[in-house]
Amino acid sequence: MSFITNLKKVFHLGGGEAKKKRLYNNIKMDSDPAEFWEMVGELGDGAFGKVYKAQHKEHRRFAAAKMCTLEDEENLSDHMVEIDILSEIKHPNIVELYEAFSLEDKLWMLIEYCDGGALDSIMVELEKPLTEPQIAYVCKHMTEGLTFLHKNKVIHRDLKAGNVLLTMEGGVKLVPRAGEEALYAGGASLRHQASEAAGRTARYPRKRHKGTGATAE
Repeated sequence: MSFITNLKKVFHLGGGEAKKKRLYNNIKMDSDPAEFWEMVGELGDGAFGKVYKAQHKEHRRFAAAKMCTLEDEENLSDHMVEIDILSEIKHPNIVELYEAFSLEDKLWMLIEYCDGGALDSIMVELEKPLTEPQIAYVCKHMTEGLTFLHKNKVIHRDLKAGNVLLTMEGGVKLVPRAGEEALYAGGASLRHQASEAAGRTARYPRKRHKGTGATAE
């Protein structure tokens, strides 16, 4: 089966106008991000590929550009979970998705650029843990972001310092990850988790706050 055939299968092309419209609202198909964004530097390697620093050619704002090579349909499906979540969830303590592009076998996600970096990297550079006031500040904003996710029936299943980004203005941003680490807590979108486990988590979402304490430690 060709890659294009797999791509059509994952995006349910031909499976109904409403479904196609929802997916096209969240991703720009067959569109080159280089037409709108200039890659001005490399930020590092993410779990699924390279991460670049990009600047919008018109608005001049910066973004973190995640470039992922689409190897198979399951890989693409995992990324669509993250895109769907970030497209619908808007909160000061959740990293924002600006745009998503699909071109050939590449998927690009332009997300909010957090110039302070990831919390775990900051602690490594400082070579010491956070102070109690710093921990209290970070945890306050993390729990506000988590509460908003839970109200919107989204579970964050990979809460750790590496998924907490900071800005130089004092912003604290949670990063919902692709695949099993972050997923919707209702309906058919729970395709990565057993139904009985999903029901327990959805009914008692506050238990996910335990990860906040582990991150602070």
